[in-house]
Amino acid sequence: MTKNSLIILLLSAGLFACNQSTKKQTPADTTQQAADTGKVKQPILDDSIAKSPATTDTGTTKTISADQLISPGRGIGRILLNEDVENVSQLLGRPDSSDAAMGSSLMVWYAKHNSSGYKTSVFSHRNMGGKDENISRIQKILITSPEFKTADGVGVGAMRDEIKKAYDLKPTSDYKNKDGKVQVYTDMDKGISFEIDASNKCVGVVVHKAHDAASAYLNMH
Repeated sequence: MTKNSLIILLLSAGLFACNQSTKKQTPADTTQQAADTGKVKQPILDDSIAKSPATTDTGTTKTISADQLISPGRGIGRILLNEDVENVSQLLGRPDSSDAAMGSSLMVWYAKHNSSGYKTSVFSHRNMGGKDENISRIQKILITSPEFKTADGVGVGAMRDEIKKAYDLKPTSDYKNKDGKVQVYTDMDKGISFEIDASNKCVGVVVHKAHDAASAYLNMH
């Protein structure tokens, strides 16, 4: 082989090697690398709804704790519909008053066990003849403390016009307290009722299952 032929052969080999090293990876190649290394990113779950604070009409933003959250159709604080009422006794202790008949019971707790204090009432019912008849399940919850609020900031102390902005209220029942007549308004689709006094102020909030007319009309006083 001549000297010139050897030089040409070496130059050709060098050019071929450079072309191979500078060749771009295709999308398929990069995907395969990510899978092989285990570095494929997992989707991030969006929990911003659960953490978003409630905002009232006054512009004041306040985060409502789970223990003080009114959840229409679900429960109030740590007391949940359809759960065993015994769980409430473990949570709040022995009720200050109770009444039971025909598989149903109504239990009442007062703040600091003082009947003039804020009230928590729980109505429960047993499925007589059913497989779970030994469990008295919670059907309705009433609170009179203003510390409890819905996610949109509504609770005891709110005015009827303010409540109507967030709920479709229909009159369902009424009762009398020491100050006069109290009208109960219910949003049946959401499973919540508001007890409104003569001054159009909310004095009690009740949670029950959505579309449960029997529970909605039940008097807990």
